[in-house]
Amino acid sequence: MSSDCSLKKKEPMDRTPEDIRKELAGHIQNMVRQCQDSSWYSLERSLELEWAPGGAGEMEDRFSELDRLFRGLLEELSRETSRSGLSKIARKSEFLEDRFEEMDSFLRNRPRRKRVALPWEKFFRMGAGGEGSSGDRREEKVRLSCRSLGLPESAVWTEIRKKVRSLLKEMHPDMRAGDRSQEGRMREILDAYDFLKHYHGIKNDKDGPC
Repeated sequence: MSSDCSLKKKEPMDRTPEDIRKELAGHIQNMVRQCQDSSWYSLERSLELEWAPGGAGEMEDRFSELDRLFRGLLEELSRETSRSGLSKIARKSEFLEDRFEEMDSFLRNRPRRKRVALPWEKFFRMGAGGEGSSGDRREEKVRLSCRSLGLPESAVWTEIRKKVRSLLKEMHPDMRAGDRSQEGRMREILDAYDFLKHYHGIKNDKDGPC
């Protein structure tokens, strides 16, 4: 009787960054296929349902945009080999998957599905690659910074910058008849912005937060 040891699935800590990169690529490619399928399905449904003006086209455009963003992640992934870089791409993918699920459940008139934990998630959480406690502290600061801005930690850079601009505009004394009571909160927002800018590898944000 042959041993099945060679068929045993690798534990998260046994996976190398290259293992994770390949699994993540396969997962994102599957999301590209799902976006394409839902885009076509939205057109088919438009023939059966009375969509609001522009509704069918809007749904198709949204799925097409997600398709484009997922493909962009595949391009990033093809150039990335570091654990920290792979972790960023995985979080971006998770954010886009949540957007897809929200739209697709509406399109198909079904309950939202709970996202299943994927193999690489534990790999990142356990700090493989030697980042140890410093990596954990950095991830905690990401969570706190995003919470300070009212954003999920999976938020991509364009969303972070947009949110920061909106908050600063809302709290600026010029928009509050000279009231400067929010200056402390504005400094907190700018601190979160600066940290997240470095975290996302933004070296030169020409437009800035304002």
